[in-house]
Amino acid sequence: MAVDASNLEMLKEIIGDDLKEILEAFQMTLPQLLTSIENGISDQDASAVQLHSHTLKGSSANIGANDLSALSAKLEQLAKTGEITAEYTTILSEIKTESVEVDTFVRNFMNSF
Repeated sequence: MAVDASNLEMLKEIIGDDLKEILEAFQMTLPQLLTSIENGISDQDASAVQLHSHTLKGSSANIGANDLSALSAKLEQLAKTGEITAEYTTILSEIKTESVEVDTFVRNFMNSF
């Protein structure tokens, strides 16, 4: 599952309608982060890839998007080597696929508020 629904339900109980703002912020920043990661790869800038992967890892974990967080962590660790390889593009492709699933899940969840 793209997002841990029980985690979102727990957050909804704890913080109420503020969760909607958090999810909207996630949805707004997701495309920017993906573009920044992609640009970092094409520019051979491992530190940019590391920074933006780290940000995506944290924001994904905060909403319970565990697979997206894990993929981002994998890319972040790879970027720590400082060398951009073909593996980056493969992981980014997986991140993009998972991001679509997470975005769809979040959109449907917000419609249930």
